[in-house]
Amino acid sequence: MKFNASSSELSKKLSVASNAISPKAIMPVLEDFLFELEGNNLTISATNLETSIVLKMEVTGHEDGSIALSARLLLDTLRTLPDQPITIEVLDNKIVQITSSFGKYKMASDDFEDFPKIEEVPEGEKVEIDSGILKSAIEKTITATGEVGVVMTAMTGVLFQLDFNKANFVATDGHRLIKFTYNGLKFDSTKTFVLPVKGLALLKNALLDEGEVEISWTDKNAFFIFDGYKVISTMINDDFPNYNNVIPVNNENVLFVNRKDLMNSLKRLLIFANKSFNLVTFNLSEDSLTLATEDPDFSHDATEQLPCKYDGEPITMGFSAKFFIELLSNTDDDEVKIEFSNPKTPVIINPVEEKANEDIILLIMPLIMQ
Repeated sequence: MKFNASSSELSKKLSVASNAISPKAIMPVLEDFLFELEGNNLTISATNLETSIVLKMEVTGHEDGSIALSARLLLDTLRTLPDQPITIEVLDNKIVQITSSFGKYKMASDDFEDFPKIEEVPEGEKVEIDSGILKSAIEKTITATGEVGVVMTAMTGVLFQLDFNKANFVATDGHRLIKFTYNGLKFDSTKTFVLPVKGLALLKNALLDEGEVEISWTDKNAFFIFDGYKVISTMINDDFPNYNNVIPVNNENVLFVNRKDLMNSLKRLLIFANKSFNLVTFNLSEDSLTLATEDPDFSHDATEQLPCKYDGEPITMGFSAKFFIELLSNTDDDEVKIEFSNPKTPVIINPVEEKANEDIILLIMPLIMQ
C-alpha cells in the first residue's frame, strides 16, 4: 500500500475517528486505525466494539492494500507536522514508512485481517434528519445523562423518539431532565431507541453543521450515514423511564430573570458553596430574588440579589448550582421563565422566546433542605 495525502486533512479525519478508540482496548488491534486503499479512495475505520466509525477521503493512490496502524503513534506524528504532502507506504515485514519534508518515520503495523469486521448498513426502514438539528439535539441533552452504575442503564444515554413529524431527544439522571423537540419534520417511519454517551460523543464530533443524515437500525445498533462518514453505535437495551410523568403542569409560581445574570451569580456563589452538594438557596418574594450559600466547614458564605419579575407565594428553595448552571447553558436567550408549584416539586426552566420549530424543557429537582 502506498499513497500521498495532505498531513492536515489526514490528521483532521483521524482525530474524528480516534473518538471510537478505547484507551483500555481489550485487543491490541483495537488501538489501531484500519486503512484500506483502493485507487484514490482511502477508507479509515476505528472501533471499540460498541461504537464504530468508517470514513472516506480522497488521496493520491499508488498501490492498493490494507494495513492496521497504531492510532496514537500515527496521530501524534501528524499533529506535529505543518500542512504538507506526506507519503505513507508499506515496506517489507509490515513496516510502515511516513515521509514528510522533514524526514522519514517508521512504525510497525498489525495484521489487518485481525481487525474486527464492522457491521454493514442494513436494508429496510430509515429516516433522514438535518445534521445541524441532530448535532444541536445531542449537545443540548448529553450533559443530563447519568453515570454508569449510579442510575438505571437507560438513563446513561439519550432517548431518541423519531415520529412522523417531529423528533424528541430526552436525557435525565434523576436530578435534572432535558427534553429537546424539533417540529416540522417529515419521517416516513418511526423509531424509538436509547444511545449511550460513547456513541453520542463519537457522532457529535463527526457531524457537520449542514447536510442530511440518514438513520437506520437493527435490533442492536443504530447507523448514521452522512458525507462520507458512517457512525455505528450499539443501543442501550433497557426501557427509558416515563419522563412525562415527572414534568409538572399548572405551575402557579412564575419567575422571569435574566439568564446570564443568574448564571454568573450562581458561578460566583458556587465558589463559596459546600463542594459535596453545591447548594444555593433561592429566596423568592414579590419581584425579589436573593441567592445564598454557605460552607460552615470553612466559614464561607455568600449572598447576592438579582432583579427579576416574580409572581407567586414567598418561597425558599435549594438547588445544585452546578446542575442549574449546566441547564441554563442549554439556551442562549437573554431571559428565562422558571415555573414551579412548591419547594419539593420539579422546577421547569424555559427560554422566553422559543426558536422556530424548537421546544426545549429544562427540569431540575430541588434539594430538600433540613
